[in-house]
Amino acid sequence: MRAAVISTIVFFVAVYAAGAQGVGTADDVRKGHDLAITICAICHVGGPDQAHEPIMKPPAPSFESIAQFKDVSADSLEKFITTTHRGLDRPAGMPNPDLMDFQVKELVAYILSLRK
Repeated sequence: MRAAVISTIVFFVAVYAAGAQGVGTADDVRKGHDLAITICAICHVGGPDQAHEPIMKPPAPSFESIAQFKDVSADSLEKFITTTHRGLDRPAGMPNPDLMDFQVKELVAYILSLRK
């Protein structure tokens, strides 16, 4: 009985740790793609199948190019997405898109899925 309890605890700790490292499921990637081509597409090229070009000229970096940045990680993407980069000194900086935590996770999973 004790071994079963310990095994269960170890399993849940491993699942939590995988989620904390930004490991996303196929469903997370699909939902992140949907967010990218709708919400983020105003400024970024979120995917090759988005309906319209970004209205920001020139557009912000494409998600495919962001995925190739040398130091990009799940943690760095999450921090960047949830932090405002706009102010009086940078009026064209990225605003905080006010996504829910699960949406940030999905978007991060999608961007990381674009790594080559």
